[in-house]
Parts: sequence; structure tokens; C-alpha cells
Amino acid sequence: MKLYVLRHGTTDWNEAKRLQGNSDTELNEKGRLLAKQTAKALEDVPFSHIYSSPLSRAVETAEIVRGHRNVQIVSDRRLIEVCFGIDEGVTVEKRTPGCRLFFDDPDNYIPGEGAESIESLVARTGEFIKEVLVPLSVKEPDATVLISGHGAMNKGLMANFLKREKKNFWDGAWQKNCSISIYEIQGEEFTLLEDGLNYSDA
Repeated sequence: MKLYVLRHGTTDWNEAKRLQGNSDTELNEKGRLLAKQTAKALEDVPFSHIYSSPLSRAVETAEIVRGHRNVQIVSDRRLIEVCFGIDEGVTVEKRTPGCRLFFDDPDNYIPGEGAESIESLVARTGEFIKEVLVPLSVKEPDATVLISGHGAMNKGLMANFLKREKKNFWDGAWQKNCSISIYEIQGEEFTLLEDGLNYSDA
């Protein structure tokens, strides 16, 4: 089974460098353009299943990339972005020192008030893999699946696929808005085929 893991398009908060997390921000016009360009590049990919974070920016990105395919978008809360608690909505320079560790030193990150731990993120994305992706790959080995998600959540999936330690959480390409990583899944065997592909020029 082939899996495309997509990061949502750009939002106003992305452009202002504000942490979004669980906050339900929407795509802006640039984000919709990125999604449309990505959809054009992927128009011949035979997606048979589409899953999305329940947040609006991920759902709309999935809808745009789906295009005219007759495929239901299944929303799953295990694919929601990590919660940053009291740091949500703040700009990069105003993040608390503890929050900075999430990006700069994940091995020593301790979530602040209301925030989610990396361990929790990896656990819930791992549960999604175990309960949804692995059985699907066995039942439909020729399926092609799209997940529309988020920067950190997608890294949580990757940490499970590639069995990465917490200190290596951010290893690999950084997914820009609407970039994609592609995997091959055969039961409980996961292979990274492409990492951080970009199909847009906006």
C-alpha cells in the first residue's frame, strides 16, 4: 500500500509565525493556491482512501487535493496537531523557554500548561497506524492512501514508521505547507520512499 502524508496549506498564522497547534485556523488564499497546485500535480494518483485531521486547515486541504474523486474524507482526532497549550497563538519570539525545546531539543521537552507531550503525540499516531493503516495495507495491498495533517503530527507518524527516538523527532526533511512524504506499507513494515516533496511554486 502506498501512503501520501500531506501537510496542510498556508494560513495567516503560518505567515505570522504564530503557533497553531489545536487552534482551528483556516487556509488563506495562498494556502488554497498551494493546495490547488498540489492537487494538479497529484491528479493522476488513484487515492482510494483519504484521512484528515479534524482541523479546518487540514480538511480543506484534503478537499482541494481530492478534487473530483468519489472518495470520502474520514476525519480522525488522532491526526490532530499537537497542542501547545498556553503557547498557542503566540509568535515564535514570544514562545516560553519550555516550548522552544519542543523544536530545538525534543529529548528534553516537557510540555507546559495545557500542552501535549511528544510521547502522547507518538502514542496516538501509533494507535492510528496500528488500528487503521496496518489492517488496511493487509486487506487492500494495492490501495493508495492520503493523510492530510500537520507539521508535528506528520513527524509523529514518521517517528512510528521509522522507529525514531524522541531526540530524533525532527530528523528528515521539514515539510513546508502542502509538501508530501510518501511511504510504502506492507503490514507492519514501513519504507520511506520520498520525503518533503513540493509541487507548488507559491
